[in-house]
Amino acid sequence: SPSGNQGNSSRSALLNEFRESKEVQSRMTIRGMKGHVMSFAQDQHASRFIQQKLEHATTEEKEIIFNEIKNDLIMLMNDVFGNYVVQKVFEHGGNAERKHLVSALKGNVLKLSLQMYGCRVVQKAIETVSDEVRSVLIDELRGHVEECVRDQNGNHVIQKCIEHVPPSKVDFIIGSFYGKVLTLAKHPYGCRVVQRVLEFC
Repeated sequence: SPSGNQGNSSRSALLNEFRESKEVQSRMTIRGMKGHVMSFAQDQHASRFIQQKLEHATTEEKEIIFNEIKNDLIMLMNDVFGNYVVQKVFEHGGNAERKHLVSALKGNVLKLSLQMYGCRVVQKAIETVSDEVRSVLIDELRGHVEECVRDQNGNHVIQKCIEHVPPSKVDFIIGSFYGKVLTLAKHPYGCRVVQRVLEFC
């Protein structure tokens, strides 16, 4: 409904044009959305546009996008469409961008792991960062493994840890299952984690 778009129109008239016009979509560039990246990142079609552009963006174009989202990263990580933009930056951003993303993640790994969209960003980080950084991020789950395993979002993060980290680095995860394997194997999410342990450890 028109009234439903009222808030968005004041936030970004350019986004409304983008939504409504195929012509605007076809000639839109990263430079063209400068000043509107946050609005675009939180819109279904515009977010997809940014994701596609990031795959082939120049260093300068990546900077344009990142400079506009870097102060709101946690909010975007928790956003239904924004989380995909953050994931793409993990994949295609430079070292500086990735370092900044990791800084934003630090201290928030558990909270994001238990969140529907944030857990996807944590998983992407586990896949893309160096072993050293991965260990630091995963360490934030220490003491909360069972909580994550039994959570519909967190269990995916634990699975990703088991898949991408040598067993010696996730011994605290494996150790938390001792004496509980039967119970976890009967749990709708726990059973998936037990399967990953048998597969990768």
